[in-house]
Amino acid sequence: GLEGLAERVRRAGTDAKWTRLAELLQDPEAEMFDETGKRRKLIIFTEHRDTLNYLTDRIRTLLGRNEAVVEIHGGLHREVRREAQESFRQSPDVSVLVATDTAGEGVNLQRAHLMVNYDLPWNPNRIEQRFGRIHRIGQTEVCHLWNLVAAETREGAVHATLPRKLEQEGKALQGRVF
Repeated sequence: GLEGLAERVRRAGTDAKWTRLAELLQDPEAEMFDETGKRRKLIIFTEHRDTLNYLTDRIRTLLGRNEAVVEIHGGLHREVRREAQESFRQSPDVSVLVATDTAGEGVNLQRAHLMVNYDLPWNPNRIEQRFGRIHRIGQTEVCHLWNLVAAETREGAVHATLPRKLEQEGKALQGRVF
């Protein structure tokens, strides 16, 4: 039954999260563009490589430029990941980095100050690790983070528990949670 339902959803061709992300990517009020109209650097995190591939293809099509999007995932050799990171940080032609958590630890992506979690990890500490790639000492811009969450799903339930977990952490640490 689930396989049949999944196939019907797939054939329907609608993807609410993608629709919202596409709107966000084109929204001048959402900080996506600077005062001259140039696209700002944006990092999009996802949990799975097939989602990363899907997003990379769709974003390249939306922006109309393949070179505008680079990706980092665990299947890339270390040198290729380093090149993608450097391209994102230095090339004016590259505006979007789509990444799995391979880029979430020990990588300075401070050149950007905009981030989207296309899907959320189960562990709230991993959300903080992701955000820490752009929100670092020396960052001069206000950092913005969007979490795309499908309501009435398992992901939505996980997202709903995050404020409670943060509140518990705050109590345990006498309010020293930021």
